[in-house]
Amino acid sequence: MEIRLPFGGKDRQVDIDSLPGALRVGGIFRCQFPSPLSQKSMEDKIWEGLNHYKKLFDNKKILTVVNDGYRRTPTDLLLPMIWDYVEGGEFIVATGTHRNPSGDELRKIFGPLLDEVEPKLHIHNCYDETSLVDIGKTRLGTPVRLNREVIEADVIIAINSVEPHFLAGFSGGRKSIVPGLASFDTVQANHQFAKDINSSSLYLENNPLHLDLEDAMSFLGDKTILGIQCVTDRAGRIIGLFVGTLNEAFLKACDCAKKFYVVEVPRKFDIVIANCEPPLDVNLYQLQKAQEHGSRMVKDGGVLIVMGACKEGVGSEYFMKLVEFYPTPKEVLEKGINDNSFGIHKLIKTARQLKCFKIYYVTMLEGYLVRKVYFKSFNDVNDALKSALSEIGDNVELAFLEDAGYTVPEVKH
Repeated sequence: MEIRLPFGGKDRQVDIDSLPGALRVGGIFRCQFPSPLSQKSMEDKIWEGLNHYKKLFDNKKILTVVNDGYRRTPTDLLLPMIWDYVEGGEFIVATGTHRNPSGDELRKIFGPLLDEVEPKLHIHNCYDETSLVDIGKTRLGTPVRLNREVIEADVIIAINSVEPHFLAGFSGGRKSIVPGLASFDTVQANHQFAKDINSSSLYLENNPLHLDLEDAMSFLGDKTILGIQCVTDRAGRIIGLFVGTLNEAFLKACDCAKKFYVVEVPRKFDIVIANCEPPLDVNLYQLQKAQEHGSRMVKDGGVLIVMGACKEGVGSEYFMKLVEFYPTPKEVLEKGINDNSFGIHKLIKTARQLKCFKIYYVTMLEGYLVRKVYFKSFNDVNDALKSALSEIGDNVELAFLEDAGYTVPEVKH
């Protein structure tokens, strides 16, 4: 039996028959998506959603917010459909704490409209003090400092894709503004709530990180903020589209995403291979999203194997520097719980998981980088499987979680 998994732009073959011991494949779990929406269907939904607000665009300063390259959002498809509403306004890429998009990435985001957008295009920089405005503090104490373009706009329209998010419940919606267009200290303060067990995929109610984001958005209550919120399949084709006020459209998109990104899993398994696909396989920092979802279906004493190429390396120098203060999982659990440094939540979540099962990473990175953040490192998935089998022994049940950065397993027993 051979199973092929995408990895770094090519397929990696998992040769089950060549592995030692009594190994059974208990399941290959993947999302099942409906047919994508037609062009006319999408155009009709946008017209129905925006036409009601058409007069609000007259003689107003309009800001269109788009995602960067770390999301599957088909901005290049959606932007032409709303162009008549937004062409006279400004545009901004919500990078959050990510790096600036490259020229090729901007071309991919905006498509043929890039040349028209570029003279009015802003790239958010969370460290640029001159571009940030302090507008208050949330009830949980998070300082809210946002890009000046947000503060000066009369009408904001956010184009997002909505998928499960391992901390905020779902991506999209409010995340386009906070953390997308927020200062580093705002993002860092909000991320302290990531250590809470309720800060997890699919959860909005009682999720302190999400509730803090909502509170931050309340400071913009005097503005018209609209949303073009889509749900896509693995190929980035739109299967759900919701248009209206940002929060209304976002919540409808969450309901849609939950239908298609959650897979039922009958039980937990000895070994789980959680394969991460683009764009979340880009670096080690993003790859932990696949780890979080895969961790839900691993037995205590088992092994989780996370696959992702990490072609751009680590992804967060703050994260790697933080490990120097907490070189072992034991130390981060003992001393890191009161540390609110950016990225600490990832170390704490990993350390908690390592008390239950082992975690291997299959990447293109040098091994020492992976081992530094508590994982066992491999460059080949078959080597990782052999090592896992040697740890667990015979009569092992294996499962695969495809597109694990977005796919959320729901274990029945």
